[in-house]
Amino acid sequence: MFKPNLTDLRAYDPGPSIEDIKKAYGLNRIVKLDSNENVYGASPRVAEAIAKAVLLPALYPDCRDTEVRSELSKLLGVKPEQFLFGCGLDEIIALISRALLAPGDSMVMAWPTFYEYYCHAQIEGASTKKIPCDKDGRHDLKAMFAAIDSSTKVVWICNPNNPTGTYINEKELSDFVRQVPENVAVIIDEDYIDFVTAADFPNSLRLLENHPNVLVLRTFSKSYGLASFRIGYAVGQRRLIDEIDKVRPPFNTTRLSQIAAYAALKDQEFMKECTRKNREVLAMTTAYLDEKKIPYYPSQTNFIFVKARDPKGVAEKCRKQGFLINPFQDGIRITIGKKEDMQDLLKILEQALTEASVEPTA
Repeated sequence: MFKPNLTDLRAYDPGPSIEDIKKAYGLNRIVKLDSNENVYGASPRVAEAIAKAVLLPALYPDCRDTEVRSELSKLLGVKPEQFLFGCGLDEIIALISRALLAPGDSMVMAWPTFYEYYCHAQIEGASTKKIPCDKDGRHDLKAMFAAIDSSTKVVWICNPNNPTGTYINEKELSDFVRQVPENVAVIIDEDYIDFVTAADFPNSLRLLENHPNVLVLRTFSKSYGLASFRIGYAVGQRRLIDEIDKVRPPFNTTRLSQIAAYAALKDQEFMKECTRKNREVLAMTTAYLDEKKIPYYPSQTNFIFVKARDPKGVAEKCRKQGFLINPFQDGIRITIGKKEDMQDLLKILEQALTEASVEPTA
């Protein structure tokens, strides 16, 4: 009954609910630092806009996301017709894969990076070339370029990268894009761009004018604090946007998500205050890790990747103390929380890492 290429896939596992964790460990409080959500929430204007809105529950939402499209166009200096909206970037990734990939095609991505790139290539029957990140947790662009062949239709670049938090600079990205054949789409996923402080981080939107094969992805889930509303978007030249739009389901973003996104965009000061706080607590976190000689990748995001033996064991020890963090193969990804929460977590983390260094790995 099912596609054979689904065999090796796994459904997304969100893990136990917060209430289940509280019951399991006898906890009264959980600090959720495993999904890179904005710990400061959304602009108060979002709740105000929803409360005042006429929701029209019996009618379909605006299929063109008109208000959000217009506001983003002014904010980013991009034509309104260059946007494609989706139910979070997860749907945008699915739409890109559906429009561009077929059995016999291949795509190139770094590893580790966002799992959904691989997942949707697999669903479409395309093969994936996973190129290991370098020793500093960065995309190995030279190896990624070498992996492109006549079957390659898509190259994914997550910048900054999830889960390592590292980035590709302006020159590196520009040089790479210039080399990639125009019949290969270069998808630049900038989920965390608003948290970036690096002076040499690329302005990828400038690439769009001369590179019709480039598509830039951004979201409202992170810096704007709208993860619950599921709305993200792609920006590119009209031809690429129009072709992907053919596979987009109609009315794929809700009226509530459109209202929330528009209100969030109108409060840039709140978003900037969130990113400012994130930078302060990130600096405090890295200073602590440096002092304790705990290895990590320098981050340009609202999370940090800490290297660890037995990451699952370390994450479990933190969970028992009420802190949820995300284990990976060779380390743990931690959302940068509020100052007081991070101060508490770092002490627990240090103890857990010390115990993991002397105990056998799981």
